[in-house]
Amino acid sequence: MKPEAAYRAILEALRLPPPEFAPEELTSLLRFVEASGIRPEGPGGAPFSLEGRRYLAPLYAEDRARPFRRLVIMKAAQMGLTTRLMYRAAWWAADARRKVDVALYFPTQDAVLDLHKTRFRPMMRSSARMMRLIADVDAVEVVRVGASNIRFRGMRSGVSVDSIPVDVLLFDEVRLMDLATLERAFARVSASRLVGPHGERGLIELNSTAGFPGADIDYYFGRSTQNHWHTRCPNTRCPNHKGFVMAFAWPECVDPERMAYRCPKCGAVIEDPQDGFYAPLGPKDAEWEGYAFNQILLGPSRLPELWRAYQRMVVEGKNPSEFYNAYLGLPHRDPNAILVPGEVMDRCRGLDPTHRWPAPGPHPEGYWTAMGVDQRGVEKHVVIARWGPAGRVYLVHLEVVEQSGEEAAAYLAHLARTWAVDIVVVDAEPSYDLAVSLGRRLPRGMVWLADYAHDRPQPLEWSDQRDREAIRKSSGEAKWEFWVYLDRYKHLLQAQMLFVNRRVALPLDFEAKVQELHRYGQRVPVSVGLEFRAHFENIARATIPRRRKDEAGRVVEDEPRYTWRHLALDPHFVHAWGYAVAGLMRREGRTEVLRPTEARAELPASQASLPQAVRPARLSQGAPKGACAQCRFFRPNPEGGLGLCEHPRVAEGLGVPPPVRTSPRTTGCRHFRGA
Repeated sequence: MKPEAAYRAILEALRLPPPEFAPEELTSLLRFVEASGIRPEGPGGAPFSLEGRRYLAPLYAEDRARPFRRLVIMKAAQMGLTTRLMYRAAWWAADARRKVDVALYFPTQDAVLDLHKTRFRPMMRSSARMMRLIADVDAVEVVRVGASNIRFRGMRSGVSVDSIPVDVLLFDEVRLMDLATLERAFARVSASRLVGPHGERGLIELNSTAGFPGADIDYYFGRSTQNHWHTRCPNTRCPNHKGFVMAFAWPECVDPERMAYRCPKCGAVIEDPQDGFYAPLGPKDAEWEGYAFNQILLGPSRLPELWRAYQRMVVEGKNPSEFYNAYLGLPHRDPNAILVPGEVMDRCRGLDPTHRWPAPGPHPEGYWTAMGVDQRGVEKHVVIARWGPAGRVYLVHLEVVEQSGEEAAAYLAHLARTWAVDIVVVDAEPSYDLAVSLGRRLPRGMVWLADYAHDRPQPLEWSDQRDREAIRKSSGEAKWEFWVYLDRYKHLLQAQMLFVNRRVALPLDFEAKVQELHRYGQRVPVSVGLEFRAHFENIARATIPRRRKDEAGRVVEDEPRYTWRHLALDPHFVHAWGYAVAGLMRREGRTEVLRPTEARAELPASQASLPQAVRPARLSQGAPKGACAQCRFFRPNPEGGLGLCEHPRVAEGLGVPPPVRTSPRTTGCRHFRGA
């Protein structure tokens, strides 16, 4: 090919496609959907129709000249909203001559792949007009549409949240997303060319099944106009003829004998729950435009299924929160969702009446000590804990490190040395370099990088317990070989259950741990003990339903998956606690990471003179079955575990008054006296 011909070929490839849609076809979302011919289920599927879904009409009536600049929709499951999200993304990108960058965010990358394959790709292929605009519909991360781009991202990747400037942000299933990460993503529209009358840049839409009250999607819905669908009672004399929210009246709005909807005031049968309108329950000048609707609106034909779900999930107590969330579209929280509320944590104070916040330094009896570090931008939350008598875990230090980069790594290494930490488990994200830098400042094998996973067969797995081929293929391990893989749900569950089972000894002066931190633009004294407590009160257990269609096309519910949701704040201390517990469990595992002998402090002379069997470090770990429990100086512990040796010589050797804690399995004491 001649150079001139090659040059023309390049120019032709770069040339924008001609406009496919006339300006009037793009004036509203509904007109675009009808003009494009995009079918909700792809080629061969039924054409688009709002029949049976009148509650979606105001959302499809969106005008391009007056768009929803901040839109939040809290709904029940299976209400047709994800399809509308695909339509809205295509609508904004369909003007071939105007560049509009659209980003669709989903909870996980797996959800992105599934939705792109089963929803977006078939929908676009059903429209010849859209396919003439799209360069490569099979591209997963970025689909080029004329001059515009549609990006698909998972919210668990920090890079995907921070790296792209966009004009339109569309989020699906916000209840499964982290609030702090969501706020970070909002910054992607700060340079958008789409500017509203009040200076709002870009467009943001949040869609989700309802979740916890005051959290995730309800947090934003509470700051919106809160348009709920109001159904009219057919009785013109009834006060509800002016409209009422049927979900608020559940189950009184159901006549179980006739299996029909009814007015809770007059008892009139309601044949059509969609005979109604939206009415705002929030301020009209709210920042967000909000809409809420539920499965009651799908009509009486769905009522038997809805009623069976209510009996199973609420009456029988199988999963009440998910019923209110997924069927009624209402925020709800199981009272038992928070495992460690304040009263549970309070019961862990006083388990050891001698335990107060200790001074920095190694424990005199050499208890195994672990440090957990959770990263959060400029803040690193640190928890240091030790094994102690009776199999308890002692919380010995809390701190928030307000440093970054090498400065933060140096300080964290200093903390580990000061407290004679045996193992450090540090969050590998968002700064992998910081975690590796910390590891290189401490003895080899002392620092382990933590990586969360989901649906793993066991709560945690250490990289030296895996086969070398698996390690070689793992991302990130080329630079660092010490990794611990944590099942996010299972491990945080067992870490919190330590409090529930009263196996954590908290200091009596728990609130007295105070640190100066940046809050609201200034440094103020903060009780990190109370902050630790607040973090545990803001993580709740939740269920994610697993639904599939059987051969007859009916939706079938499988066993749900469990997860953790953050509430009013991001509970970094909970994750740091989980990392510290992982480090403590390493001591109890089949393989141990021991600090180099040169890094250990020499035993005091009073301990070095004792027999190995009765040295405090040995007693704290237990020993093979022996005769100590039969000694007349031994007093058993009514709670189990370490007992008390009342022999004055043993106490004298330790330099403490009797009695001395000892194990009922200890042997070899030269002061042993039979009964």
